[in-house]
Amino acid sequence: MADERTFRERLIDELNYQGISNKDFARRVGISSGTLGMYLYRGSIPAADVAVRMAQVLNTSTEYLVLGTEGRGFAAGGTRSDWQKKEIATIAGSLGEKQLEHFLEIARAYKSALSPE
Repeated sequence: MADERTFRERLIDELNYQGISNKDFARRVGISSGTLGMYLYRGSIPAADVAVRMAQVLNTSTEYLVLGTEGRGFAAGGTRSDWQKKEIATIAGSLGEKQLEHFLEIARAYKSALSPE
């Protein structure tokens, strides 16, 4: 089943979920911050080679980022985390505004507890 969000929305969600800054992501993909801005703010779709590198950095599939579908081409080790992300998104999508705020507080606290300072 296809994800109804756009490439831009899926990319933003992945960056936020993984806590990767735009600057770091652009560097890791090998594109300029301005080019990344075109994808994040103008809704442009990258060339295939750039989309592949983006998916590799995010440990997901190019098919998911571009089309919003779960194909067989997940990056090594990505299948389980992609399923988990989808479940989290489903849960978050069913919450009201206040519940979502609490959910995010819990998720951020958990992430913070796991991150070495």
